Amino acid sequence: MLTTREPAVLILEDGRTFTGRAYGHRGSTVGEAVFSTGMTGYQETLTDPSYHRQVVVMTAPHVGNTGWNDEDDESGRIWVSGFVVRDPALRPSNWRSERSLELDAKGVVGICDLDTRALTRHLRERGAMRAGIFSGDAASAPRERLLTQVIDAPSMTGAALAEQVATQVAYGVPAVG
Repeated sequence: MLTTREPAVLILEDGRTFTGRAYGHRGSTVGEAVFSTGMTGYQETLTDPSYHRQVVVMTAPHVGNTGWNDEDDESGRIWVSGFVVRDPALRPSNWRSERSLELDAKGVVGICDLDTRALTRHLRERGAMRAGIFSGDAASAPRERLLTQVIDAPSMTGAALAEQVATQVAYGVPAVG
């Protein structure tokens, strides 16, 4: 049985718009658009603090095939602002998988079923820029208002993010092996 996904839109600060389907939590999010060319490692990317306040575009065509396990997290939470994939897996198929990629339960707004290669080329040619993902009720707002939300989002230039992602208490990692 195929899951029916409601419409969603991704808008870049230069006005370029990509339509797709809601993936993950419904609502809106903004951040700096970046792309990841890895064919694997989406779990590590999602939980890597260096992606804080960024909307990550995965260029690999299928994401979610290996599911999620508690061993591969880079930190204790998901840091990305949004997640963009072309074709999300319907169910994981990996012996290490403990559960599926549950973006909705983690509150991550995403979009799927769009041309991630065209989006990546656009970003590569024009450089870093802010992006917004809008789904559910947020996607039905006028495009001009959505673009304004993207443009009004804080720029990454000069942002002091290290203090926002650093742990509050020092901890040690014991040697194994």
